Amino acid sequence: MAALATDARLYVLDEPTSGLDPLMEARFQVTIRELADAGRTVLLSSHILDEVEALCDRVTIIRSGRTVSNGTLAQLRANTDTTVLATTAAGLHGIRGRAGVRDFTEELHPDGTHSTFTVSGSTMAEVVEHVAAQGPHSLVVRPPTLDELFLAEYGEHS
Repeated sequence: MAALATDARLYVLDEPTSGLDPLMEARFQVTIRELADAGRTVLLSSHILDEVEALCDRVTIIRSGRTVSNGTLAQLRANTDTTVLATTAAGLHGIRGRAGVRDFTEELHPDGTHSTFTVSGSTMAEVVEHVAAQGPHSLVVRPPTLDELFLAEYGEHS
């Protein structure tokens, strides 16, 4: 990539990893992090959202030529639901119907009861604390990916 051979303060890259093999993609990511660490600015336009999520401090989602969402990933995730997955011996108590909790499901598995639900950001800490107090064998709290945030922006206006 010829643009990276220069010593510029600003790099504008459009779909820079298109056609690269996974090894070269990994090297590209290292190079971009090195540029950022050196105080350089990189404007990256890409449809490979995992790459954007891994590299970018700020994200702008554009639809029909207009900005529909802009900010850090934390800011974009602030008003979204987080997915919680817990495995317990006997299932979770006091979660179903709790404020901010949606889409609660439980399934029996050989290793315990798998509970899955989404929780709003405003009640997440309280709900996760309640789940943790029940001694789960495993607990995964997963905020939405950039792919999910992107799809939500496009799904709302379709």
